[in-house]
Amino acid sequence: MSPGVVGFLGAGRMGGPMVRRLLHAGHDVVVFDPNPAACSSVAAHGARIASSAAEVARATDLTISIVMDDRILRRVALAEDGVLAGASPGHLYCDLSTVSPMASAEVADRAAEAEVSYLRGKVAGSVPLAEAGTLTVFTSGERADHDRAMPVLSALGERVLYVGGGEASHFLKLAHSVLVAGYAALVGEAITLAHRGGVDYDLAIDVLESGPLASRQLTLKAPLLHSREFAEPPSDIDTAAKDLDLVLASSRAARVPMPLTGLVRELMAGEQAHGDGASDIWSVIRAFERLAGPASPHTSDEPR
Repeated sequence: MSPGVVGFLGAGRMGGPMVRRLLHAGHDVVVFDPNPAACSSVAAHGARIASSAAEVARATDLTISIVMDDRILRRVALAEDGVLAGASPGHLYCDLSTVSPMASAEVADRAAEAEVSYLRGKVAGSVPLAEAGTLTVFTSGERADHDRAMPVLSALGERVLYVGGGEASHFLKLAHSVLVAGYAALVGEAITLAHRGGVDYDLAIDVLESGPLASRQLTLKAPLLHSREFAEPPSDIDTAAKDLDLVLASSRAARVPMPLTGLVRELMAGEQAHGDGASDIWSVIRAFERLAGPASPHTSDEPR
């Protein structure tokens, strides 16, 4: 096979932009998605569409997947028409999905039986970063497999890091998910306190964003907090809640107490119960506004 031929499983929200980055970098990309409609946009950019994950693996020496959850990973990797059914010995399979370490370890065991190299990879970033090719990508497994995948992974991210053996990348991605959700919740709580204490909502955001506690993430999200246009997010509450469920299940297995993360997950559940699961994760500020109740007489106008 040509080293420029890459298999890709998952052409959805994150996968689609990543496929387009690979095509832009000159790779010949063979794609399969369990949802055929997801393939239409990448086919328009020149991707070849396969009828199964096994067909993708047969056509390539390197297959990448990024899917939503454990169930879909098991389907595309382990089913009768999955990657391992189509891959020849020596094939390199790199999964970038945010899934449980337990599901990944299951795939690793089956890959070893099939003499397929399995690289656990993860991405940190949003859809806009995927479109720009500026994700952070980190992998774990065999270092030689990381080095082999580098020419392809470098088309997806501006930083591609090797973080250790086994499931190390999974636990690092789960730690990333803890900070993403926890920081959004903490900022929402802080702004609600300031606003209900009489500070203009927009001014509170500006001061926090420009002061000594400013962060890259708050600077990035300040326009969203000002506009409160949460309906078309790069990362939504449903996805964050799914990731936190993985965090809490993995933390229990590792005997690591995570009481703060558990509380943030409950806040996300409240937003889902209000029908806001598809809203941006930073819309969690509305949970604190609801908890605070009606504004007091000295509070400035409610935010838009």
